[in-house]
Amino acid sequence: MVGVSLLISDVLRRLMDFTKLEVSTEEIQKPPFESYAQLIQELNRRLSTSGNVLDKELIESTMGMVRETIAILARKRMEKIMRYYQTGREIPQDALLPEERRFLMPFLELRITEAPKGETQGLSIVSFKKGFPVLYSVRLVTMGPFSQFDIAVMPRSDAEELLRRGVIDIIR
Repeated sequence: MVGVSLLISDVLRRLMDFTKLEVSTEEIQKPPFESYAQLIQELNRRLSTSGNVLDKELIESTMGMVRETIAILARKRMEKIMRYYQTGREIPQDALLPEERRFLMPFLELRITEAPKGETQGLSIVSFKKGFPVLYSVRLVTMGPFSQFDIAVMPRSDAEELLRRGVIDIIR
């Protein structure tokens, strides 16, 4: 039982230490695990390897503490991420977990697609001569797929490339 509780306590200690650090600082910290999913899987794996050695009450109590700690950690990290976003600060991508990146992606796309004043002349209105799959714009935005006769607004440089390939006509 001592060996099993040491296995579990190692994961819990890392989780608790990281949560304390995250709560006590203003900056987003680089996590000691690859994802929330990896952390949960590691805890579940270690708990399941204990078999019947640990009683159910201890496991339930431990899992309750883990759920509460993960909720505190996730809430604090999301608050920090959204504060960075709201103030226009660069969000350190290497400190984000994959689940946080997936959550943040639509917000970053909104920021990228906002055209500064005077940049609208860099857009073209186009008509597709034939179907075309999804394309990634120079502004890092996904567009499409398109069907024949679809009309779209896109950056002029994307439109010029598609025109050169015979895919579209530029309307304006």
